[in-house]
Amino acid sequence: MRTDKSILIKICILLYAVILVLFIGRVLFFTDVPAFYNAVGEEASHDYSAEWIMESGESVDLKDISAGGMGGSYSVSKALPGKMLETDSVCLSTSNLKFDVYVEDDLLYSYDTRENLTGNGDGVTYHMIGLGVKDEGKTIRIEAQTVLPNERGGRVNEVYFGPEKQFRYYLQRNNFVAEALSVIMVIIGLTVTAIFLMVYRTTKMLRSLWALGLSAVLFGIWSLCDTGMPQLVSGTTYACREIVYMMPHLTVFPMIYFVNYFTRSKRRIYLYLSFAVSVLSFGWQLFSRFFLDAQIHMMSGAIYFSFVSELVLLIVLLVDNELVCRKKKLSSNLRHFYVGAVILITTACIDIIRYAVGTKVSIGRGTWFRFGLTLFFLFMALQIFAWWTAEKTSLERDRFINRLLQYVTEMDDPESKLNKVLEYLCTELNAERAYIFEENRDGSFDNTYEYCAKGITPEIDHLKGIPYEGTIDAWYREYKKGGHVLIYDLEAYRSVSENMYQILKPQGIRTLVTGPLVLEGKYIGFFGVDNPPSERMKEIPEIMKLLMFFLSEMISQRDHQKRLVEYSFHDPLTGVGNRRAIREFEEEELDTSRSYGLIMCDINGLKAVNDNKGHDAGDELIKTAALCLTKVFSAENVYRMGGDEFAVYTYEDSREIFLQRIVKLKAELSEKGVNMAIGYSFADGGDPDYNARRLETDNKMYEEKRNFYRGENDRRTSGKKNEGD
Repeated sequence: MRTDKSILIKICILLYAVILVLFIGRVLFFTDVPAFYNAVGEEASHDYSAEWIMESGESVDLKDISAGGMGGSYSVSKALPGKMLETDSVCLSTSNLKFDVYVEDDLLYSYDTRENLTGNGDGVTYHMIGLGVKDEGKTIRIEAQTVLPNERGGRVNEVYFGPEKQFRYYLQRNNFVAEALSVIMVIIGLTVTAIFLMVYRTTKMLRSLWALGLSAVLFGIWSLCDTGMPQLVSGTTYACREIVYMMPHLTVFPMIYFVNYFTRSKRRIYLYLSFAVSVLSFGWQLFSRFFLDAQIHMMSGAIYFSFVSELVLLIVLLVDNELVCRKKKLSSNLRHFYVGAVILITTACIDIIRYAVGTKVSIGRGTWFRFGLTLFFLFMALQIFAWWTAEKTSLERDRFINRLLQYVTEMDDPESKLNKVLEYLCTELNAERAYIFEENRDGSFDNTYEYCAKGITPEIDHLKGIPYEGTIDAWYREYKKGGHVLIYDLEAYRSVSENMYQILKPQGIRTLVTGPLVLEGKYIGFFGVDNPPSERMKEIPEIMKLLMFFLSEMISQRDHQKRLVEYSFHDPLTGVGNRRAIREFEEEELDTSRSYGLIMCDINGLKAVNDNKGHDAGDELIKTAALCLTKVFSAENVYRMGGDEFAVYTYEDSREIFLQRIVKLKAELSEKGVNMAIGYSFADGGDPDYNARRLETDNKMYEEKRNFYRGENDRRTSGKKNEGD
């Protein structure tokens, strides 16, 4: 299914809002906020872990000893305060410990664990043992024993004396950061999963989002249970313990699955190995628990093996990706992932060091690791956003170009295509004006094509001869650096190029995007759009990069077509019009309603030049004759009919002026040493029968030519005379 971007954003915001309300509601409705924030300040005065007396008379701190370290059990006692309140309690947080509490010799509280999926242990358990005024000054005794085999483990994490409610607030306040970070991980995972379910999954990136979402949710739930807060709020001691010890094997595979799809290699072997490690580690724990009667708590090796193996596999995957990128000279697309991974490893090391040198309690640890893990998933979310944005830009760019191609497919004329492209570009980008500037032979630039939105004044007639030095050169330098020029604020751009500012400002330009036109590696001009909306500015450069080649190719086709037209209507030797050109002129352009003159010319002696001096000399003679004609009548009025014959059409106001031009032509020919037979006719006031005029002119020319070849210029004898000479 397809989901509009705005709807997707609204759903994600709603999801965040619901989870945030639930989280804040738990704090507000189940917590006395002032007492919650005062709990930490009262920690020292309510800490009841020190100065317990063992049977040997030794004074100990309960948080520093374990039943396993004392041979499997211990007994400690302590005198209660001389003044107490009815709300006072001794509150304990224990791990893998069964114990009895006595006041004097009366049994006040007894606790034992029960067998569960992980063994006999219970992880973090909270106990609130109520006392009262009647117990003032009496001795309280705790007889504790580990529940794990081989007399291992079993400890008291926290001992608190005071109101039970205050103890709860103290624990919540002390673990608030770790709990919040865990909730954030769950939110990130649910958001990614929601995106996966709602968007139209056209690519592997979108189709693999479920893996990242699942990994974030699993890590978040595991991290939340490890804080001890779910046990405190809901009392689900054994369920949380099973999550803490069994879930880690299931969290890493989805992450490797997701990352593998974004490497350049995309090797399935890593997925198979990661899945195998997860399943085998999880399966080995279950097998050991049910068939070997093992304690999951004591199987640290299996847990570490799973984590270390997955970590090594992930490192190998990334190294392999980098090698592939370098071999194929590609850039890695996991930049955000690397940053997140470095943060995660760093924070994990900080927590390991803190745990190694500090008090080894079961709760209140791992905050740095949770912080790193949260940032890791946030960076992955940023990576997704970067990929998604790039992908959407690429898809939109492709759709833009495809629609453009469809838009101009039916047009064969490059000129029409160029104008249509500018119209499409201006309309689709909501710009005010789209244009093309081309370089002239003198190095200046002209606005050659333009499309303006409705109500915008055209500028094409005013933007001619823009100099390169001091103006266009500023943009060319930017093209070489970044491939385009983006002006978000024309006033700010003034400091870059004052000359360009003075050209753009009168046109009412506020924002602008331009790109170069390139043919055979050389800039031939530029194109651009004026005043596109600011929200479209970032996507336009990608479109401009494609249009740069598209428009450049169109201009090349236009020039090629012009050359073909020129070749088909112009004589390749002399550059003047050919027989086809004069026929089209007579049929479509000749204005027979006004006075016009027609001249027919034929070079005398061309055969002798070709025979005696070669055809190259003959060609030079033809070009010289054409040059004389174009000098007097201009090139657009002269036509080579074939061989040594030329025709000229010219509009003149009177016969006298026409005859003066004939005289001038003969003088030019004489000066250049060219002898031509010339016939001419003048239609005073116009004459629609130009064929009759041509016949008359042609007859006069041939009459003059016959006169030239009589006697010594006779073609039959000129060759022998030349041989005799």
